[in-house]
Parts: sequence; C-alpha cells; structure tokens
Amino acid sequence: MSRLDNFKRALRKLGEPYRARSERWPAVGLTAIYAPGSAAGPAGIKDISISSIYLLTPERPGIGDEVTFLLRKDGVLDNGSQMQIPLNARVTRLADDGVVLVFVLPPGMDRKLFQVLLHNIVNVTDPDQGAEMFRTLRTVLFLCRLCGAQAEEAIVLLDGQLDAHRTANFFKMMLAAENFVGLIREADRMHAHPKVVADILRHGSWAQDELSLQLWQGLLISSCSMDAPDDATQVLVDLLVQMTATQAKILVYACERLLGHAPGTQDSASNSIVLTSNEIVQLTGMHDRTRNATDLAYLFNLGLIEKLFDFTSYSESDSFDITPTSLGLELYKHCHGSRERLETQLVDGAKEHLAVFLPPPIPSDFAVHAPASISGFIDR
Repeated sequence: MSRLDNFKRALRKLGEPYRARSERWPAVGLTAIYAPGSAAGPAGIKDISISSIYLLTPERPGIGDEVTFLLRKDGVLDNGSQMQIPLNARVTRLADDGVVLVFVLPPGMDRKLFQVLLHNIVNVTDPDQGAEMFRTLRTVLFLCRLCGAQAEEAIVLLDGQLDAHRTANFFKMMLAAENFVGLIREADRMHAHPKVVADILRHGSWAQDELSLQLWQGLLISSCSMDAPDDATQVLVDLLVQMTATQAKILVYACERLLGHAPGTQDSASNSIVLTSNEIVQLTGMHDRTRNATDLAYLFNLGLIEKLFDFTSYSESDSFDITPTSLGLELYKHCHGSRERLETQLVDGAKEHLAVFLPPPIPSDFAVHAPASISGFIDR
C-alpha cells in the first residue's frame, strides 16, 4: 500500500463515516464566489457532493462550459486566505434557481484523495480540523497543477511527517507560490520539478526564523516556470540547506548592501562590503569573533562570499569582508523570486563547492517513479 493510500485512510477517520458515493450534503458554513463573465460575487450553495456542487445563482452559462469558482469558508474576506479553494468545474445542468457543476480535477490529482478531503471540509465539525482540511485540499490541488502526477512526494509530507510548526511553514510557502503563480497571465503553463518542490518544502519547513522562511519561499516561487526545469534550482536548494540562519542573515545583508537595498546605506556602487567588528556583532548578534569568522569561512567554502577570513593572524581583526560572489548574488536573487537562468559555469562551480559538504545521494522512495532527468519532466 502506498503512502498516499495511508494518508487517505487517516483522513477518512475524521468526522462522520466516509462513503464513496454521490451522497449530497448541505454546505453549512460555506460560500461560493462565482462569476462567469461578470463581476465576482457570492453564490449560495444548495448542496454539495464528492463529485458536484449545486450553486444558487442567476448566472446562466452554457451546458458543458468549464468555469472556475472559489469555495470559501463563511466570514473570509481576504482573497489571499488559505480558507478558500479555487476549483474548476463543468456545467452539467441549469435549474430555475441555479446551476449544477461537476468538479474538474487537475492532472495527477488523486480523485479519492480529493473526495475524502472535500467530504471532511463539509462534514467535520471541529473548526481546527476543518481549517486543516481546507488548507490541505488547496495545497494538494496546487501541487498537482504544478507537478502533475509526480506531486505525491510533496503531498505525503502532510501525512504525519511534519509537526505543527513545520506544517504551518509548509502551508505558508505553498500559499505564497500559489498567489504568485495566480498573477501570471499564462498560469496554466507554469510547472516545477516535483523533486525540487518536495525538497524545498521538506527543508524550508524547518525554518525557525522569518528571514529563512522567506528565502525558502522565494526559492519555491523561482522554481515555478513555463520553461523546462534544469538542474540549477536543485543546486540552489542544496546551497541554502547548508546555511544557518546567521549565515543567511550575513549573505542577505551583503547582497542588499552591494545592490543598494540595505536601509541606511549609500554605498551601492562599492565593489566590496567590509564590516567593522561592531557592525558584524550588530548584524549577527554574536560577540564571539571566532564564531563570526567561522560563519564567514563557511560561506566562503560554499562559494558565496569572495574572501576567506584570515585565521593565521594573532591580532584581533577589526574588519570582516563579506563581499558576495556572483553565485552568492544569484542565490539571493532566486531566494527573492528571480526566475532567470543561471549561467552554466555558476552551476558547475556550485556543484564543486557542494561536493565538499554533501554525502553521496541516497536513492529516494520515489526514484522509481521520478523522471529520468529534470529537463525531461515537461516532455513526459
């Protein structure tokens, strides 16, 4: 039995017994935002089943038309909230008081998983569990749109593999990526390599500070592209996972200084970023000179800053050179959503640096099902 099947079995234990048939339920506490060809507005829900929904609306689309609507928790006003789910559906019947729509699922969406999650959204009475089902279904649908049939490796992370903190981070990263993709005109053409997405969510969910979470979030956004995925994003993932929160803070500050974005700085034209002892302490919060120097050495060995701290001197150094390399700048940019292609020499150089840090790869449970190469993912 697959891990996805185990996930579905666990979900079925929530609320009233799940039955795999089109039993219809009153959608208490739910509203639809429905607008085919007009301004969006709320529509009542007469009833809902695991395969269709009956909306109370004066709109009259054509039979067979495919429409998109939002299934929303009552009281939710924020359009970016996790407590609403964009759904595609096809019109199957026009009634005097509304329309009946059959759900159209994205490629790769496990229909039984969709049905179990929807059943729980409608029937679970515990508000916290209901909210969890809302976030889970929204996330799973987006993962399937992004990764197709290979989305399972990321989906099963939600099957008890993450604690409450990591689950919250997982949902935050996915919501940010979905909101970003929603702004793209050709959003239906956006894809990401499933292993890269799963790695970002797995590692990024560990973030203990807001800056680290934002970096992982930006990297997830940068992994979404209309182009065929390449190896570059995986290399950036491998670089970011090697960095502590303090090292990330140093690199971000260095890149912002070089690019002229750091508050209160006027040296954007400078080609080097050198901090005094007091400045490095203010930046890192660490008064230990050796600890700060070690963090710089670590960033140097990852290929992210240009200068290796001089540990051979017996005198106390009053300067710390944190000037980022081209690779460091590209990591910073991609962790802020850039989707520009990395130059081949930067990718190759990063792999050489990472070879010192990374152990030989362990085959994944999904290796048998994964695409043979990242570049071949879109063509499959």
